[in-house]
Amino acid sequence: MLKDKYDLTYGKGKDRVKRDKLNDPDRVKYYMYDTIRAVLPECKVPADLRFGLKKFEIELDYKFKRGTNQIEGVSFRYNNIAFKGSQIDWKFSFGNLKKEFQMNVELLQEQTKNNQQQQETQDLRREQPVESKPIVHSISGVMLTPRQWQTLEEGGFIYLENINKRDSKEKFSSYVFLNEEKNKAFSCKKNPDTFVKYGKYEMRLRDKMLIEAGYITKAKVKWWGGLDFAYPYLWKENKEDAEYKKSWDNPKIQKREKDNIGQKYAPKQLLDNKKTRPKLR
Repeated sequence: MLKDKYDLTYGKGKDRVKRDKLNDPDRVKYYMYDTIRAVLPECKVPADLRFGLKKFEIELDYKFKRGTNQIEGVSFRYNNIAFKGSQIDWKFSFGNLKKEFQMNVELLQEQTKNNQQQQETQDLRREQPVESKPIVHSISGVMLTPRQWQTLEEGGFIYLENINKRDSKEKFSSYVFLNEEKNKAFSCKKNPDTFVKYGKYEMRLRDKMLIEAGYITKAKVKWWGGLDFAYPYLWKENKEDAEYKKSWDNPKIQKREKDNIGQKYAPKQLLDNKKTRPKLR
């Protein structure tokens, strides 16, 4: 077995294999595995996968049925080492890749439909002008400017002064950012985008805080020795767990697939435009 060959620690799944201990051809196999997983969510047709892997110097060859243009197999090559898709992982057989392409197409169609509905709703509101007061947002007693709130909604962070401490008359200053749902605010003394070592990854401080708070987080982690970044989903089943879980696919979508087999994905819930005051964590 591969684990015996390299004296590796036994664990569940390919994510637990220590890449730096591997030699060719196993090193190439796992490089292909990691790269395909990262590129695949953006692919809608076979050609997308070919071009997506090209910048990582991975060549892709499709095998066609004799006398037809129908694809029946796929193989990958890097540094003159080649593997069939199913040899890298059973999910990378062409039959399973086709399912991934189709799922990505359906997700894009659903997103496009939601955007169109949102645009139609906005157009309707413009056609029916009403007098309304501007929405004012605040966090722990500090009123936000429209620009500050826009920065938070777009996934950025701001620095606030004179924030009210919970259950105290004291005030403090801190960096502030929101969770993905934009209904809770988090504060930290350091820049939230500062990279910190947490578990086996080096990630942003904000990602670490969200994971520890129990959120499924699409973290930004340093990859290949800091030469690049990857965006795995990280979370803890329980807040007190010492280690976090990891998936390259969105666990929320995976759960929805299991609960709604044969149904279309539910539209993403939009924020209510009512006055909101995120709670500071």
